[in-house]
Amino acid sequence: MLTGHHAPVRAYDAHASSNSSTGFRGRLRLSVATTERQCSMIIAHLSDLHIRETGKPFASGNVDCTARAAQAFERVANMTPRPDMMVVTGDLADSGQIGEYQLLKELTEGLPFPVHLALGNHDIRENFLAVFPEKKGPGGFVQFCVEHDKLRVIGLDTLVEGEGLGRLCSERLSYLRDCLQERPNTSTLILLHHPPFAFGGGIYDAVRLIDGARELGEIITANKQVVRLLCGHHHRAIDCLWNGTLASVAPSVVSSCHLQLGDVRVFKNINEPPAFKLHVLVPESGFVSHNVFVEDFGPAYENIPDPNYQALASMRKQTALAASR
Repeated sequence: MLTGHHAPVRAYDAHASSNSSTGFRGRLRLSVATTERQCSMIIAHLSDLHIRETGKPFASGNVDCTARAAQAFERVANMTPRPDMMVVTGDLADSGQIGEYQLLKELTEGLPFPVHLALGNHDIRENFLAVFPEKKGPGGFVQFCVEHDKLRVIGLDTLVEGEGLGRLCSERLSYLRDCLQERPNTSTLILLHHPPFAFGGGIYDAVRLIDGARELGEIITANKQVVRLLCGHHHRAIDCLWNGTLASVAPSVVSSCHLQLGDVRVFKNINEPPAFKLHVLVPESGFVSHNVFVEDFGPAYENIPDPNYQALASMRKQTALAASR
């Protein structure tokens, strides 16, 4: 049962031995969340961690991916109220090496909620399963269906080894159909790395979900219980109403892709703040999605109205009342 309070959790100490070449030398500091909730489910949606061996920079920049991932995990774990689960929609590792997945396992093992992982084009399925053998699904794909209270989460494997684009073959699509048919009246989230829609970004659109996108759309249209498609890949927050549901792309917690619309032929990164999405189930509204920055921008402060504004608002109200008499 979901409640408004969370029991204390242990702090995660990821200190590795000094002779370890893959251990992340950091610490996730976890507080105790006690704020009363007014929502029935909170889901932290992260994407594109691109974890590398500690200290190695991402792409042509100078970002320590593992440190960024740890910072994001710590941010989520210390939110109040605390999320009920975290989902990560692919590109878990940057080069798909076993050591990178070992780092990911170290970080996720200390989190105080379930973590569901989908694969992206930077991942290597065999190496991921060497570290997370329990994640192996039917046909050897990393696909799963889990239940949280009255919500189902289905993870799809869109990885095409050695390619940037995504694919859902007949076997993977059949798995989705079967899962949806089991509970046609239960609200369902679907996780996949590659967005199935074009957003007008040239080269970016060429590496979206290509094979199986039409069939996926038909499945979504026929299954009204699908309340969100949660995606990654583009390193930007993007939303699209697609085949009757909202497809929501989470930004990366490592780097942002520069917003380029039109006949784009070169991928470019930009130093925008890393972020993630928070999908909140509000009883009277359904799922509501927020963009949340990872970094600390200082303490929140009370919004105190300007006295001049208050006086003007009062005067307008009196004028309106007088006119209505």
